[in-house]
Amino acid sequence: MKKIVTVLKPFTLKQNVYVYEDNEVIEVLQANDMADLENLVVTKAEEYNITDVTLVGAKKFSAGVKQKIEENELTKYNSKKLNVEVRAN
Repeated sequence: MKKIVTVLKPFTLKQNVYVYEDNEVIEVLQANDMADLENLVVTKAEEYNITDVTLVGAKKFSAGVKQKIEENELTKYNSKKLNVEVRAN
């Protein structure tokens, strides 16, 4: 099973995005800012045919990022396939 996991750090400009397949990291990406993060998650999900995305971090901050990712997906592909889960750490 493939999925994308991002550990969000609100005061860090660059964010890491991990693509997993069968619990092994197959690609590590770095977003330069939050807008880049939203686009990167949506683009890589489409590239790898991924539907599950997990955002780990502060609850309110992660919920805002989730909303932006969903908006980006709707704008870009005019559909909603991603299941974005927020986990507080």
